[in-house]
Amino acid sequence: MTPNEFRTELKKLKGGYLFCGEEDYLKRHYLSTLRKTAVYEGDVFNHIILSGENYSPERLFAAIEALPMMAERKLIEVNSIYISSMSESDLEALASVLRRLPEYEYNILVLYTEPDEFDIGNKKAPSKEFKLLSEILAPVVFEKETPARLAAWVAKHFASELIIAPPDTVTLLIDRIGCDMYALSNEIDKLSCYLKTQGREKLTSDDVLTVCGERKEIAAFDFANAILDLDAQKAFSVLGEMKKQKEKPEIILGSISRVICDLGIIKYSTENAIPLSEIAKKLKFHEYKASLYAKSASRTTVKRLRELTEKCYEADLMIKSSKLDNYVILERLVIETTRR
Repeated sequence: MTPNEFRTELKKLKGGYLFCGEEDYLKRHYLSTLRKTAVYEGDVFNHIILSGENYSPERLFAAIEALPMMAERKLIEVNSIYISSMSESDLEALASVLRRLPEYEYNILVLYTEPDEFDIGNKKAPSKEFKLLSEILAPVVFEKETPARLAAWVAKHFASELIIAPPDTVTLLIDRIGCDMYALSNEIDKLSCYLKTQGREKLTSDDVLTVCGERKEIAAFDFANAILDLDAQKAFSVLGEMKKQKEKPEIILGSISRVICDLGIIKYSTENAIPLSEIAKKLKFHEYKASLYAKSASRTTVKRLRELTEKCYEADLMIKSSKLDNYVILERLVIETTRR
């Protein structure tokens, strides 16, 4: 079930739902909507939450079995139980309790999962955990939005603030910030406030460049610098931050590869006496940005940058073909490229 299909489901909530997938912003939005639909706000008797701290199969069954108080139904939320780390016996114990859910028709249950605690696999090869639980609960899969749908969502949010956001400025914002809806929501709020303080209602490219930092590129630039300095600790720290922001490994690698390639172009060009202003124009860089890249490139050689590009290419092939965890592949890249 997609989020759009679940929107229709809200009119006839019944039984159990498995909230999973990578788009946490929409997942939390629909969880909030479900709460408002299923129970009255503040109804502590009919809204039961079990998490990693207080979950057990026995407590879950007790919550399912208990009758609603002065209401026709009750809502049970289960979260933070790290399903992908469960032993087979613990997973089966959870499944056994959930299979009893149809016996108690007054319940609406949501098993809410974070991407890093529940791997769903993919359409061709779903994980065994997803396969098991989706036979018991109705899965609602929150995938990352496509750029086109994301652009429509950004424009709509600006419109709700009475701000006109032309398509080219929306595209620039997404390119600059990335596809994380939480990050974009924060930037939309900042830009809306900025425009209102200036008494304007139309967003421009200059506004985006002035107010919004390049989150992805700054992180990739810091990562590349750490590799050039053979500073594994710094590289792991930057990678950890990007992972915390739930950036996809292939997107992280793509950003890093682009920075390293740009550094290689700038290094080769400056060694061949091409003016920095001309290099910046060709790369479509602001001259200040080009000067930062030139400073970093001056600390290394064309040969070293070529070797790093090859390492990134090898990592890209592994991400596309290996069964290894993709973050592990990036961690290996750090180790291989910072070896002294």
